[in-house]
Amino acid sequence: MPHWLIVSGSARALAQSCVAAGSTCDVIDPFADTDTVALARRTVRAGFHDGAFGDDLPSLIAGMAGHWDGIIAGSGFERRPDLLSALDFVLPASAPRIGNTAVTVQRCKTPDTLTVGLQQAGVRFATMRSKGRAPDGWLMKQTGACGGAHVRPARSGETISVGWHAQAYVAGVPASVLFLADGHCCRIVGVSRQFPGAIAGPHAWCEAVSDLPLDDVQQAALERDVDAIVRAFGLRGLNGADLVLEGGRHVLLEINPRPTATLALYEDRVEGGLFAAHVAACAGQLDDLAMSPARTLRGLRVVYAPHDLMVGDGVRWPEDCTDLPAAGSFVAKATPVCTAYAAGHDENSVRAQLQRRESEVLHRIAPLTRAVATDHNKDLVLPRRSA
Repeated sequence: MPHWLIVSGSARALAQSCVAAGSTCDVIDPFADTDTVALARRTVRAGFHDGAFGDDLPSLIAGMAGHWDGIIAGSGFERRPDLLSALDFVLPASAPRIGNTAVTVQRCKTPDTLTVGLQQAGVRFATMRSKGRAPDGWLMKQTGACGGAHVRPARSGETISVGWHAQAYVAGVPASVLFLADGHCCRIVGVSRQFPGAIAGPHAWCEAVSDLPLDDVQQAALERDVDAIVRAFGLRGLNGADLVLEGGRHVLLEINPRPTATLALYEDRVEGGLFAAHVAACAGQLDDLAMSPARTLRGLRVVYAPHDLMVGDGVRWPEDCTDLPAAGSFVAKATPVCTAYAAGHDENSVRAQLQRRESEVLHRIAPLTRAVATDHNKDLVLPRRSA
């Protein structure tokens, strides 16, 4: 039975897909949520700051001394692609790292090289600027960050700071595409409609519903552009891209060169599951994958904390919720408590279920949590994830 090491800013979805594929796994992530611990043979918490792993990660992996078939890297490396290179040195030859190279990740997450690659690919994208002043009406983004909570409107005449970039705002329907790649071509797994905005901020990643309807022309154009992106950047495995649908056309916002959170909406879209498909695509076996048709719409919603809180004992989490914090976990205001899921035959019913589930989560945890009022109390516990 294959045994893998999964390292991700939130590893539960990958671990669940791994186990569903008949494999086993060890996990390194910052949170050790109760459902992640239940899925993995071993779970180790790693330092995580500002959306990225720290310099101690390679030594942490070396100290685990596991017998793995390979390592799967998820989120947490976009701002530190150098750590991916470091992992390649600490892993034995029998346990290769599966996924995109550090160079590919860096090219995708550096505005200047991303711009050049997209221009060469002939893909329409929202203009980016990493130096000078941000034009009025643009957005400021922390380079390499994920989750959207960092995104804000640029102030008039604002100088772009190191580690940030400005991007033109594009009005339209926010969406994301999840796709498999072998470095040369792609197989689109699904296109999700995104519903950003929460207590974490107006651009915070919050809700997604699978299978956004596209007509044949839109679908063909998207497949053509994703193929071009794969070739331009040499993408492999399961990846995502954020985009906006504008007047029947799409405008690309960014590439996420890793498995993204929407994989949980499409687990049954590929025979054998997405974890196995990710490994196969990285090995150049994209043509061997059998795709399955959509049977029902699925949605997910991140439930954010309305205030700083500590999770008490005895919380009875509702069904169809994941990423469940252990008792004693500190959850900062405007950061995720858990993730809720729903399924249905139309977008409105799925979204209504998600909103009810969010209300149920907050109602159930309220009597068993307490607000954290002082910085002294916060120091007593480890913080949970940022958005």
